[in-house]
Amino acid sequence: MNSTEYSLTKLWPEFERIWVWDVTSPEGLSAAFVLVLIVFASGFALLSIWNYLQAGRRLRFYRRLIKNLNVEQLLEKRRDISNQALAHKNYGQLWREFDESLVHIPYRERLCNTLDSAHFFNTHTLARGLTENRLLAAVPGFLTAIGVIGTFAGLQMGLAELDVTSEDFSTLKTGIAGLIGGASIAFMTSVWGIFTSVVFNFFEKILERNIRGSISQFQ
Repeated sequence: MNSTEYSLTKLWPEFERIWVWDVTSPEGLSAAFVLVLIVFASGFALLSIWNYLQAGRRLRFYRRLIKNLNVEQLLEKRRDISNQALAHKNYGQLWREFDESLVHIPYRERLCNTLDSAHFFNTHTLARGLTENRLLAAVPGFLTAIGVIGTFAGLQMGLAELDVTSEDFSTLKTGIAGLIGGASIAFMTSVWGIFTSVVFNFFEKILERNIRGSISQFQ
C-alpha cells in the first residue's frame, strides 16, 4: 500500500501567478483571494498598532506630569502641573477635569480626590480607538467571510465545469478536473480566511491587553 505524503507548503499560494495576471486558473484565483486576505488583515493590523501607539502617547503625557512626585509635593506643584498639562490643547482638558475633582485639605496639607482617577483616566478617554473600535472588532468576522466567499465561489466554478449528462469520457475528465480545481480554491481560501482571522484577533487582543494593563497601573 502506497503512503501519501502531505506537506504544509501546498497551502502556500502561488503568488507569482498574480504578477502575470493569471487569475483564471485555480492556483491564480486562490492566490488572489489569499492576497486580499493578507492585505486586509495587514492594513487593519497597522491601524491597531497606530491606535495602540496613540494611546501610549497619551498615557506617557500624563505620566510625565506626575513623574518623581510624591503626595506631599503634589499640592506644592499643582499649579505648575496644571499649566504644563493645559499647554497641550488635546490632552490638557482631561487633566483639568481631574484637577477640578481634587480638594485641598488644609489641616493635612495635601490634596484628596473626590472622584476616583479611573473616572477620568480609563480606556474610553485614553484608548477608545483600540478598545472600543467596532470596526477592529469586526475584522475577524470580515476575514472569515472573505474566506467563505472564496469557498463558495470555488465550489460554484468547479461545479459549473462538470457536465454529468455527457457520455464523452474526455468531457467528463475535463469537468472533474475543473471540479477539483474549484475545490482547491474553496478549501485554500477557507484555511487562509480562518488563519488570518485567528492571527489578527490574537494580535489585536495582545495590544488591547497591554494598554489596559498600562492604564490600570497608571490609575
